[in-house]
Amino acid sequence: MKLLFIIIFLFAGIIVQNVRADQFQRSLVHDGASRSYQLYVPLSYSKNKPVPLLMVLHGRPSSAQRMVELTDFNSRAERDGFIAVYPQGIQQYWNYLHGILGYRQHPNDSDFLLKVIDAVKSEYGIDDKRVYVTGISNGGFMVQRLACYAPDKFAAFASVAAGGYAGMSVDCANNGTVNMLYMHGTADTKVPWNGLSVKDGDGNPQLVIMSIRDSVKFWVDRNQCGPEVTQLDIPHRQASTATRVKSFSSKNCRSGTEVVLYAIIGGGHNWPGVADFIPAAIAGQVTMDIHASDVIWSFFSTKPLDR
Repeated sequence: MKLLFIIIFLFAGIIVQNVRADQFQRSLVHDGASRSYQLYVPLSYSKNKPVPLLMVLHGRPSSAQRMVELTDFNSRAERDGFIAVYPQGIQQYWNYLHGILGYRQHPNDSDFLLKVIDAVKSEYGIDDKRVYVTGISNGGFMVQRLACYAPDKFAAFASVAAGGYAGMSVDCANNGTVNMLYMHGTADTKVPWNGLSVKDGDGNPQLVIMSIRDSVKFWVDRNQCGPEVTQLDIPHRQASTATRVKSFSSKNCRSGTEVVLYAIIGGGHNWPGVADFIPAAIAGQVTMDIHASDVIWSFFSTKPLDR
């Protein structure tokens, strides 16, 4: 009888695990297309207590699952009690330029991502004042688009390896203040630190990507931050590469918002703190002095939406 009880117990455990794993896969229909996202709910979750929601956006070409593996936000969600959601882009990318004249109009990923948030809220107790979004590369551009498109839906934004996009100054002309964190390598060859312009048919330069300096300045000006900037040299770890990390923070901003830049001196196109995940030809030098996921969640955790 004891052996039978153990077998039943173990079998029941397998069923519970399978059910829980199935809960992490979700789909919905948006603009006539079936879209998907992955969801992580910590074991400590209780419907009686609303929790923060973190949305994590993959780069191009990549996937929700790769972003789960790259960032390891799930372990942080388990530790700190928030829900993490990882949406999947169509053809492995985000159309952050939809609606901007001269660019592809579909899919409308901004509305899709807002629909994902609503879907999660319909199923779980989410603290409306603590919804956050971060992403890398193409996902980082999408983060900035959301900051322009729906600044009132998120308490804070974090963009890794992505600068401001073409048209952002017009697209964001009349929107509100935001908490914004940038994390970028000065030796990034995919999204250059100094931005990117191309010549049009008449030989005139056309902005494609804003420089990181101008990207940060955009939000500093938008938030009407004061001139004071706090600079910090992050301690260097012996096991790290030749990179160095400096942080710059403008805190004296309207509505109590903050704009932060983590400059990875010599860093490439990667998620700081995670080596050998993105091919070296793309990633360049990866600093191990910080872990992007820890820095980002530390920033987010102090930023409830009270604007």
